[in-house]
Amino acid sequence: MDYFSSAFADETIRDLAKERGRFIGTILNSEWFNDAIEPEFEEIHKTQFNVVVAENEMKFDATEPSENKFNYAKGDKMVEYAQANGLRVRGHALAWHSQVPGWVNNYSGQKEKLLSVLKNHIDSVVGHWKGKVAEWDVVNEAINDDYNHDWRSTGSVWYEGIGPEFLDSAFVWAHAADPNAELCYNDYAVEWGINEGSKAGFVLEQVKRWKANGIPITCVGTQTHIEIAHETTPQNVRAFAKALAELDVKLNITELDIGFPKGSAGKLTAADYEKQGHLYRQFMDVFLEEPNMGEFVIWGLTDAHSWLDEQQGKTEGLLYDKQYKPKPAFDSIMVSLKAHPASEVKSPYPDSVLIQQATKFVAVTSKLSAQITGRILSIAGATAAKVDVFDMQGRPVFSAKNVKKAVELSGLSEGLFVVRVRDGSKRLMQRITIK
Repeated sequence: MDYFSSAFADETIRDLAKERGRFIGTILNSEWFNDAIEPEFEEIHKTQFNVVVAENEMKFDATEPSENKFNYAKGDKMVEYAQANGLRVRGHALAWHSQVPGWVNNYSGQKEKLLSVLKNHIDSVVGHWKGKVAEWDVVNEAINDDYNHDWRSTGSVWYEGIGPEFLDSAFVWAHAADPNAELCYNDYAVEWGINEGSKAGFVLEQVKRWKANGIPITCVGTQTHIEIAHETTPQNVRAFAKALAELDVKLNITELDIGFPKGSAGKLTAADYEKQGHLYRQFMDVFLEEPNMGEFVIWGLTDAHSWLDEQQGKTEGLLYDKQYKPKPAFDSIMVSLKAHPASEVKSPYPDSVLIQQATKFVAVTSKLSAQITGRILSIAGATAAKVDVFDMQGRPVFSAKNVKKAVELSGLSEGLFVVRVRDGSKRLMQRITIK
């Protein structure tokens, strides 16, 4: 299939996302963890994105396959990859009714034992990656699929053995294990609206209860696995984001894919791919315009490695085709990012989070560049920039305005710092060393 040629060969989603204080990313497929993936995958992944989540390798059955015997090898592999390439890490998922190892079911109906099992798992897993995983899906898919929604009471070893209190406890334990990690409730089919009887409406009521009772929830994840015909979902997501904003909770898009019916494979036209791109752009528009949305994660990078064909009866739902060529959906996301100047996009994250991300990887945009010589910071590409310097704990230590070419960083001791340069809609965040 020949697509419209990309006009963004020299720009990346990653650069534009970082300029806007947002995180846009995708999964690392299980084939990557098993060293069974094409070399193009990793190069595109680390170049285009700045947040990552494991497809399966941090779930309960992967991290604790036998009771109290933990396997962190593959999760560590991803965390090391993320640290080396400056990607934020999502942890997925701690308490879920699916992909639970068989040994847990041996304790079905034993409330105190199941509470102990779940607490030990959360303490161990979150504690192992404390300070390295920025955000956890603490509870995943705990709502039933009935019209009048309630908690999933059958098919869940946690609910059947413990009751609904397992959700509250999971958040409390995760927060105790890593007080700085963001904690999400994650689910599918919450993109269908917030009307009475909807999943999203039920989530809102639970978030209100959690907040009122001091349960440490900071975000909700909408998975958003949809088909090309689901044209109303972006505005439903917007309404959900606005409702959560009133509760001081973020909404993150955590598992997006927009598939075609599987029978359409090989029959799709350029117009079909343009329609897919248009829907991706609408989601990105909502994401950039709602100030409490921080992460936009697509459930796959290339159609060559996607769960859609085998498990969802859909096909070709991602940004890159099976030959790793960007589809119109990629261009549509880029167009949306460029249509929302960095100066107009509000980040839901404090400077300390964005600065910490910059200390992990030096990302220089094509619009601005900075170089330190002694204590003179030279800047190229600026007209009247504001320069801020932070220490490695994110504390401001220097500031200057209207910098055109260079500024002397006076009064700073020797060591590592992070410099932020802002000039209109242009942004640069970079690590520097003063000797």
